[in-house]
Amino acid sequence: MNNITKKDCMIGSFLSLFMVCLFTYLSSGYELIVTFVIGVLFAFAIFLTLYRRGWALSEPLSILPLYFGILSWQFIHFSEEFITGFSSQFPAIYGGEAYSVPFFLLLNMISYSLFTVTAILAFVKRLPFLLIPALFFIAYGALGNAIAHTTWSIYFGKYFPGLYTAQLYWILAPLFLRRLTGTWSVTLKLIIPYVVLLPIALIWALV
Repeated sequence: MNNITKKDCMIGSFLSLFMVCLFTYLSSGYELIVTFVIGVLFAFAIFLTLYRRGWALSEPLSILPLYFGILSWQFIHFSEEFITGFSSQFPAIYGGEAYSVPFFLLLNMISYSLFTVTAILAFVKRLPFLLIPALFFIAYGALGNAIAHTTWSIYFGKYFPGLYTAQLYWILAPLFLRRLTGTWSVTLKLIIPYVVLLPIALIWALV
């Protein structure tokens, strides 16, 4: 098994910084800053935790089936968002411009492709630094979606596009992180601050 090395950690840091800059650039308002950027920071926190614990890459068959099962649900979640107007309502509440259909489709499909390829390269080709995009999917694509859609629906007192299918991530994301870290205590130490702080950021930034 391959451990995350200092070199992997440095490359992962630069990759995380690039993702933060990219999402900040793509955000017409604050929408991607209070969601994706915070998700990258959480993903990096998971990555650092694994590095400091001397964690070794799991065998592909022990981790990838669950990962791809969660990713497959993301297509269902995307479908709910797409047909209920998420692409216009989400940026609007953070002072951004509505996403065009081509942009919304392109952003999501490219993201899912990258989540797939980087997970395979990380676990099969043993390239630990590529855990960053895969962990970002779990951090925001899964758990972050559960937190965000629930927060918005409670705050506005009504259904917010994507709410229903996001609920399954409350279960799937912690299960994946438990399998990844090997312990519930580490998993909860990572999740609890995120579950507390993300809703605060989401509400604070609302226009």
